[in-house]
Amino acid sequence: SPIAGKIKVDGTWELKVAQYLDSIGVNWSRNKKRFDYIRSNGKCSTYCPDFYIKEWESYLEVKGYETDLDRCKWSQFKEPLMIWKKRELKELNIL
Repeated sequence: SPIAGKIKVDGTWELKVAQYLDSIGVNWSRNKKRFDYIRSNGKCSTYCPDFYIKEWESYLEVKGYETDLDRCKWSQFKEPLMIWKKRELKELNIL
């Protein structure tokens, strides 16, 4: 990426989002920061959203299939978080 440098992504949707973010020229990075949360069974775990968009002061999660575990993580996430699912990706002409 001309903006984020050399990164690794998890799948084609994340790659397309990274390319989209480059194309609109926003300052973004592959997120490496982990956040604590409590699973529904009471166990502690960590969550790492896919991207951080500096200009939007928000994390970005690219999601194909939403699970109960995803909703658990997101409900406890205290930072701004955008979740782009298939619908949002199609609306933005990413897919």
